[in-house]
Amino acid sequence: MTKPDTLWGPRHRPVMTALISIIAIASYNNLAATAVLPDIGDDLGRINLLPWVITIELLTSAVAVLAAGPIVDSAGVRKTFQFAGIGFMITSIIVAVAPSMPALIAARAVQGIFAGGVMTVATAGIGVAIPSALRPRAFAAISTVWGVMGVLGPAIAAVLVAVSSWRAIFVANIPVTAIALLIGWNELPDRRVTEPQGVQSPAPESGKRIDGVGLVLVTVITAATLSLTAATPVVVIGGALAMVAGVWIYRWWAQRNPEPILRLPHLSALRYRSVHLTSMAVLAAGVGINSLLPLYIRGVRQQSTTVAAFSVLYMTVGWTAGAWLSSQLQDRWRGETVSVVGSVIAFPAAVAVAVVIHLDASLPFVYLTFVCLGMGVGTITSTGAAVLQNRTELSEMGRLNGAHQFLRTISLTVGIAAVAAITLAVVNHRVGDVEAVRELLSDDPESVPAGLINALSDGYAWAATAAAAMAAVTVPAAVHLFRTRRHHISSAR
Repeated sequence: MTKPDTLWGPRHRPVMTALISIIAIASYNNLAATAVLPDIGDDLGRINLLPWVITIELLTSAVAVLAAGPIVDSAGVRKTFQFAGIGFMITSIIVAVAPSMPALIAARAVQGIFAGGVMTVATAGIGVAIPSALRPRAFAAISTVWGVMGVLGPAIAAVLVAVSSWRAIFVANIPVTAIALLIGWNELPDRRVTEPQGVQSPAPESGKRIDGVGLVLVTVITAATLSLTAATPVVVIGGALAMVAGVWIYRWWAQRNPEPILRLPHLSALRYRSVHLTSMAVLAAGVGINSLLPLYIRGVRQQSTTVAAFSVLYMTVGWTAGAWLSSQLQDRWRGETVSVVGSVIAFPAAVAVAVVIHLDASLPFVYLTFVCLGMGVGTITSTGAAVLQNRTELSEMGRLNGAHQFLRTISLTVGIAAVAAITLAVVNHRVGDVEAVRELLSDDPESVPAGLINALSDGYAWAATAAAAMAAVTVPAAVHLFRTRRHHISSAR
């Protein structure tokens, strides 16, 4: 009697181990970088460029995800895995030895390209290496890794910073990525596995080419959108003009190209619009304000680098709890209803974050509000992914999910940039020199300019207020999603 095929049986264990290892590193990489921002600023200076350590990696990874799909289709999963994994490992070395802030940002930009490739390979790898009957469990395993690393990532970063320096968090990428490459080098198939007898596997798409023109236009639009958060009026005006022109040209291009990098209906169709908007708004608010929490804890509250690194953990814990809550509620209610619940959690929590920051409340209260905000983020984003799939046809699922993930990444990138711009603009207005913040991040601060701590505190408080305004968008968007649910019941069947 033949034993039933299992996800962690001898046949699939090497593939799953490789994919989970690479996903763990990719998820750890960005969160850990956020946790050690104060140490990076203290070591390299150029505080005005500090947010770009995070945003540039998100920007390039978002664009890389769009390009990687066709590459996987043409080159195969194994070769793409090998190339992306080696590239990620090499760029981790370059990031770890970066001698200056501009060099670090440039290295992070290149690292983001390979990180986007790694994420695409992980999803595609399940499709080609795992039979359809086991894929739900495989995706559940991937989601579990995200949740676990969301908790362990900041903890690992805090320990590494305490015993070494911020460079150690990127050095840690190297051995784990190498192990993942060794395991998956020959184990990952390039094409789809043979399904069990009687189960027909969908034929792989062929002839796909990367929409190079569309990719360039999307990159320009994304970069122009980020420039709207700049403190210089000339840059803001130039970015706005470039964004409008880019959107107009891309719209013209996509209507004439049979295979655009992003299909217009996937971005703006009525059935998808509110799903995108709720997730984008809550991510911009939550991830944006959380990204500078370590800087606030270190610079304003004068806590240790270890405590500052641990501070990003609280929203992640709430996020994981929110994802669990979403799954439980969706057993009873439709996803559109659960999205409303998520918005009712997220918006008041974002307001509470702004209030406790303005009032300089004790740190336990600050952390509690971030846990609650994380619950709202987790509930909305997890539910949104399910609602999106229920509102589309199977043949459109891949491209639609890619478009949604791209919009999510861009929104949290813009959220981080906006929070940083507001915070540092207040510091610059009050003190006249953003670089003065570096004195607050030192283990032995000497001549700290008068009012610098208050300036950084007020800047972060106003940024939290802006984040609450972003979170407010989730309420009408979720309500609209709820009201249109009956029009899309047929799509869920």
